[in-house]
Amino acid sequence: GGNSLLGLVGPRLRPTSAVVYRRDLADFLVACPSPELATRADLCAYLDSRAVDNPAGWDRRAAGLRYFFDRGIEAGLWTANPAADLPRQRRGDWRWRR
Repeated sequence: GGNSLLGLVGPRLRPTSAVVYRRDLADFLVACPSPELATRADLCAYLDSRAVDNPAGWDRRAAGLRYFFDRGIEAGLWTANPAADLPRQRRGDWRWRR
């Protein structure tokens, strides 16, 4: 379930980053309880729903999702990272994200 997936977040992170990423991930898992089925479009829609007018918040959540999906690959939970090429909003990558 979603709570067990929170355990993927933490290794190799600073403690403060781990707390923020876990909080963001808990919110994501409520919105997307089956992350193994998530697509890039799903992630963009989720990020837009939480931080469309906040580029720093969008980027932070996207970074957490990239980290989460990478750890899931390492753990053998899925084979692809739909967050791998999410844009970085503070760099002005707003419109190519879909």
